[in-house]
Amino acid sequence: MRGSVASTPHLRRIGSVLTIGSVIAILFATMLPAPGQPMDSHLCLVCGTDGGVDFILNIILFIPLGIGLALSGIPWNRAILTACGLSVTIETVQFLFVPGRDATLGDVLTNTVGGALGFAVARNAGIWLRPTPRIATGLGLAWCTVWLTVQAISSFALAPSITDSRYYGEIAPKLGNFALFPGRVLSAKIDEVAIADTELNDIDGVRRRLIRGGTVAATVVSAGPTNDIAPIVRVADDEQREIVLLAQDEQALLFGVRTRAAILRLRPPLFAMAGVFTDSTSIKNSGVSKRNDSATDPLNLSGSYDGREARLTVRTDSASSERRVSVSSSLGWTLALPFQWSIEDTRTEHVVSWIWIACLMVPTGYWSPHIARHSDAHASATRVVLCLLGVVAILIAGLVPVQHAFGLPAAPMRDWFAAMSGILVGGAFALRGTGIEFWQAARRS
Repeated sequence: MRGSVASTPHLRRIGSVLTIGSVIAILFATMLPAPGQPMDSHLCLVCGTDGGVDFILNIILFIPLGIGLALSGIPWNRAILTACGLSVTIETVQFLFVPGRDATLGDVLTNTVGGALGFAVARNAGIWLRPTPRIATGLGLAWCTVWLTVQAISSFALAPSITDSRYYGEIAPKLGNFALFPGRVLSAKIDEVAIADTELNDIDGVRRRLIRGGTVAATVVSAGPTNDIAPIVRVADDEQREIVLLAQDEQALLFGVRTRAAILRLRPPLFAMAGVFTDSTSIKNSGVSKRNDSATDPLNLSGSYDGREARLTVRTDSASSERRVSVSSSLGWTLALPFQWSIEDTRTEHVVSWIWIACLMVPTGYWSPHIARHSDAHASATRVVLCLLGVVAILIAGLVPVQHAFGLPAAPMRDWFAAMSGILVGGAFALRGTGIEFWQAARRS
């Protein structure tokens, strides 16, 4: 078939190495015991509170295997059967022998989809790497849909979603998947509503406050760092869905409010402020440590989140510190990690978010020159203008109206630079190939 990758000895060797490496990586990721309770049902497709994360990661995990099988020259039907058979074998072993691992039908289906996707990408590389203008147009439109969908899902997932049900306060609770807070909680409240170890009375008022970004506050006496997340104040509803969490994570203050990520079964956004619970009860602000004279003096902790900004504060009699974290869809990568990420607005997060946005725009930049390419130079110039206008429109749509639709502010400038960088990188790769002649002809016109 036109554009498909021919299996040469060189490619087959690469494919064999990639296939073996992928199988080893898959076994390492799936065969180790894990903490947690087993699933009640093994026939679910999206399973558990983190089912959306598993859905995404299961597909990604098998993509390299599909690529390796395609480069090895294996027919598509055998490649898909291989991916499916490996997944069934893994799920069977997990069910029988591996503690903490959940064998589900959803895992088999998503693994197989990942293998098939990787195979299709590799086997048809010639088509999407050197597409005709018509094919490039289809690929470009499809990827623009992916870009807008990712931005919409990220923005949707970061918006608060407070359930309309009964709420129950929990003060330094002892829960199976959390550590126990070692200090003492002197008081807790949401704005002016006191929180205790009982059902909350003003449910509607609490819900309204949290939707508007109400402040969850607690006064505690610290007992030093913890080894894991230890809830200080937690509010859950009558279905045990977590609504609010103010917690300690080692030396950091942690805060989170239920968002729509829970609806999609993605990781909840949790915001952190480092250096709060230290042995000397010091508060660090902008790299400056302000020591509290007494390790037993109370800490006044608070957190709030309105979907646009998270705010964490710590106060003692002698010092205070505040951390504000602006939220944008570029934090979408934190929602699908295999582990919980605490958002601190660090330079590392800015770099990863920059790479995330740039990578999402590389395909758009790559296919744009192929869309604009035409045998007639005058027609090519027109296509260039139309293509550039389309790219700009898609870029703006993903960074402004899509985010506004779900209550987020417009993207910060670093996201704009990241997106434009991705477009330029993609365009540069395209121009190194078949697009060079077209651009030269367009300039001559």
